[in-house]
Amino acid sequence: MSYCKVFGKDKVCFVTKEDHTTPSSIDLPPPDPPQGLITSDGEINWSCPCLGGMATGPCGVEFRDAFSCFHYSKADPKGSDCFEAFRAMQDCFVQYPTVYNKSSGNEEDDDDHSLNIANLDERDTTGILNSADITDSTLANKDN
Repeated sequence: MSYCKVFGKDKVCFVTKEDHTTPSSIDLPPPDPPQGLITSDGEINWSCPCLGGMATGPCGVEFRDAFSCFHYSKADPKGSDCFEAFRAMQDCFVQYPTVYNKSSGNEEDDDDHSLNIANLDERDTTGILNSADITDSTLANKDN
């Protein structure tokens, strides 16, 4: 025969061999469906593995600010009002090249996907940054 004893905040149950042979009568609730990046109520799920730790790294605050700005942006086109937040995030990334360096060793591949803010002040006729002007090689030269 099984019984339970309470020791302070703990409850200890002693069971017999017969108690273990009978199937459990406990019904567990169904598991919650896994959440993606955006929860069902429209909030950002900062613990989503899809972010790859970006929200908690050395530039986590800057990343969360920029991502939140983009997610909640009402501007047209979306995120066009988040330039300063993304600039702060990029400046932080430059300070931690060993953490945020995506280089695979092949510089040709890096040129296709890199950020260059040499021409950030040059805007097209709509006032939006021209994405063709953005590459990584002139980031250091922008501050000089």
